[in-house]
This record gives sequence, C-alpha cells and structure tokens, in this order.
Amino acid sequence: MGTRLLATKEAPLHERLKRALIEATENDTMLILRSIGATHRVWANAAAKKCMELEAVHADPEEILTVVAGEKARLMYENGDLDKGIISCGQGIGLVHDIPTVKELFDRIIGGASKIVDGFQEKAGNQG
Repeated sequence: MGTRLLATKEAPLHERLKRALIEATENDTMLILRSIGATHRVWANAAAKKCMELEAVHADPEEILTVVAGEKARLMYENGDLDKGIISCGQGIGLVHDIPTVKELFDRIIGGASKIVDGFQEKAGNQG
C-alpha cells in the first residue's frame, strides 16, 4: 500500500516523480544496501544503480551512504530530479497507472473488495 500511496495527489512528491513511478513496471525495482545489512527495495534510477555498483566493488559504507543520503532524496521529492536520490518502492509499482486522490483510491479499493465479498456470498448461496 505504501508504494501505491506514492502516486496520489496528496503525496508530497514532485509531479515528475509521480509520473515516472506510474510509468514504471514491476521490473523497475531493485534491492540495494544489502552490503551494510539494511536491504531496501527501491525504484531503479541512477542513484540506486550507483549504490549497487559501489556495493559490487565493496566500497566503504560511508561512500555508499552518500549516494543514498536522505537529503538527496528530499531534493528529488521536491525538485523532481529523478536521479538525485532513492525512493523505496515495491514491485507493485507495476500495477499503478494513475494519480488519484487518496479518497478516490480507497473508494476503489473498498468497492472492489465489496464486489469480491458479494461474489463469495452469491457463490455460497448457490451451493446451499
């Protein structure tokens, strides 16, 4: 759900970043920071790839952390520089295709769940 909420109107992310996320597929994520025991699945942008490259050559943890520093992510969120920092992101990003309000999103989720429950109830009623 956290990944889905990134692409909502209320999310405090630059519009350019939201657009990039809704264009992403489930293959556009990667695991980084394993080498320092802090594994994160993130959107596969230039900063994430640089982090992975540094980990592959056993770079000093301080050097790795400069690439993924929170200040850089904040700049990405605010300014829309898509390669400035990292953003945590699950593979479910491939299912995200629009930028609704949080209310619209949850109304859709609840509506979909209600249809499923109704379908179960109808099926159970037909078997009885």
